[in-house]
Amino acid sequence: MTGLKRRTLLQASVTVASALAAPQIKAQSKPEKLVYVGDNGPWHYAMVEEIAPAFEKATGIKIDFTLLPTDPWRTRLRTELGAGSSGIDVAQWGVGMAGWIAPFMEDHEPLLAQIKSRHADFDWSDYLTGTKKAGTYDGKLCGIPYRITTGIFHYQRALLEQAGFATPPGTWDELLKVAIAVNKPPDRYGFGTMGLQGAGLYSGYAPWLYSNGGRLLDFKTGEIYINEPKAVEALQFYGDLNAKYKVVPPEAMTWAFDDIVAGGQSDRYAMTQMFAPYGTLINDPKISKTGGKWAWTTVQGPHSKEEGRTWVDGHFLGVPRFTKNKEWALEFIAMCCSREWQKRAMIRGNAPPLRSVLEDPEMVERIGWPPVAAQAIETGFPTPGHPVWDTLEVQLRSAISQTLHGQTTAKVALDQTATEWQRSLRRAGIGRG
Repeated sequence: MTGLKRRTLLQASVTVASALAAPQIKAQSKPEKLVYVGDNGPWHYAMVEEIAPAFEKATGIKIDFTLLPTDPWRTRLRTELGAGSSGIDVAQWGVGMAGWIAPFMEDHEPLLAQIKSRHADFDWSDYLTGTKKAGTYDGKLCGIPYRITTGIFHYQRALLEQAGFATPPGTWDELLKVAIAVNKPPDRYGFGTMGLQGAGLYSGYAPWLYSNGGRLLDFKTGEIYINEPKAVEALQFYGDLNAKYKVVPPEAMTWAFDDIVAGGQSDRYAMTQMFAPYGTLINDPKISKTGGKWAWTTVQGPHSKEEGRTWVDGHFLGVPRFTKNKEWALEFIAMCCSREWQKRAMIRGNAPPLRSVLEDPEMVERIGWPPVAAQAIETGFPTPGHPVWDTLEVQLRSAISQTLHGQTTAKVALDQTATEWQRSLRRAGIGRG
């Protein structure tokens, strides 16, 4: 582990484990296991393979992970929490889920004091302000931030230089020009994306939408903007990369989260816009064919780099109201969110919400993308947290997918989305009838 003080991290984990082992929790009997329900993104490696075993060694409690694709994960939480089930001890949830999951979660504001009383190194002020806001809905803190991420531009510097480009593209026209120049089918393509009609589509489209000044909708009035000219133009440009210019790997139309990482690791594309921390996984020489070749910058704007905007999202670890193991669940969350374990998780693909970890010189030197992500987060647009967003986002997927495949124009696809959104908003009691 070049450049990293592995011994320091391991010693820190032992310290955390020792603290957990102390007889601090007396009010609750010790369960044999805690049930964790979350998504199956590749950023869980450290949590599953290192943190959970350390927690079990310290406490004797096993963490039973249920890690599911995005839609089944959300459905599982909705179903069990909605029924008042006590079968989930730790609920992982994302920014876009805040509205509907809030009633089923503990208020974590008073729980912060409990964590601090047992873990002197816990520093709530170290968490990025945006992550605290994203974890709060209607004034209620519904979980502790574990992962804060955003979309940035990843590119293989040498490939661009070999094609005659000394710097990464700053505008859409420049991006298209570079993508065509480095496009070498069937071995390698210019641009990678997640084309599977699933949860990855929104994060693929959102940077183009926001960079072009496009909007989604107004959740208070029900006014819909998704089929306005700026949104249409953004989706058409994005779709044309695949359907018209053929600079996207054909198999990328089946790619989701793990696949975009695997595509980068196997040198299937020269550039992409995707999750910032995935840069750790595609740039690691131990697991990636392209390891050490990647560089990062913020996303392009249509006419200037300064116009570039992206999405901001994150994941939180929360204690459901109905679990019978609240204090033990909180202990596991505290361990996951400790500074030293956050460092280790960052090495293995996570994006910590702690300012001290993101700005750690050792981490920046090894990983590379944190300063770019921090810059993108400053001007990014958080994923909507309104309860109806889940429904709207699923409906938007069809428009993005159809445009990527060239089955219809962005205008036709987004007009249809706007019609579907109108019906969904009326059912939710938003806007006029």
